Amino acid sequence: ANASKYSYIVCEIEQDDGSYQDGQGTLTFVMDCDIVVKITLNSTNKPELNGDYAPESPLPAGALEGVFSVSETKKVRFSKGNLWADSNNALHFEANQYSSASTKDASHVSHFTWSSTVSHAASSSYKGDYLFCDESHKVSVDGSDAIYYALSKDEWEYLFNNHSYKWVTVNNVKGCVIAPDGFTGTLAESYTDDAALATDNLVFLPAAGYCNGDYVTGPGGYGYYWSSTPGGGIYACRLYFDSSSQSVFDYGRDYGCSVRAVLNEK
Repeated sequence: ANASKYSYIVCEIEQDDGSYQDGQGTLTFVMDCDIVVKITLNSTNKPELNGDYAPESPLPAGALEGVFSVSETKKVRFSKGNLWADSNNALHFEANQYSSASTKDASHVSHFTWSSTVSHAASSSYKGDYLFCDESHKVSVDGSDAIYYALSKDEWEYLFNNHSYKWVTVNNVKGCVIAPDGFTGTLAESYTDDAALATDNLVFLPAAGYCNGDYVTGPGGYGYYWSSTPGGGIYACRLYFDSSSQSVFDYGRDYGCSVRAVLNEK
């Protein structure tokens, strides 16, 4: 790699058969042996070595960069978007964090009853089985390995009690943004798109409303996201948020709520 344009060289690379990417003051050397060395230029144009010489592991398919503690001992990554199902009941993640259907559409189901049945909330009787509910009830999304599941009630509560969050607008979609572990900045009022969120590894939950029968109610006004925790009788616990509050409590399993999946950070 050609590093002669920089004022300092912090290391010698015996095998000069890699490549480099020069973007925003960062050099990345990618060697044949899969060792990645990052060099960042500071304000004096002196490079500083970041990290160690361990190989970088690729993110699992569909996962975001940010790491979030959801208990004293457990960390997770969020999926890149909300869950949705096509007309063949195959599960997918939305292409963007801010995407969600605002009307009932059998070819793009984005609100789910609390069950393993991929459908809108349209019946008068609830399903007794679980939807995507924990690490023992994982499902395949976009054809990947079954590694994703939904947070429990306690994990949702821990997440909000221990991370910065804010009601914001992303690409003209209203919802709640949550900052990852170690965030020390200030959350903005709005973000242009996923790339802007990725600058600080933020997760955005669109306020997608809920589905009751044939209609989606309240998109843009409030968000309803299922947890994996059953409630009493015909209820299950779900996350609720609006522009001024958030809580996790029981809700009828027949209602259609959003699902945002996570995977364990190892």
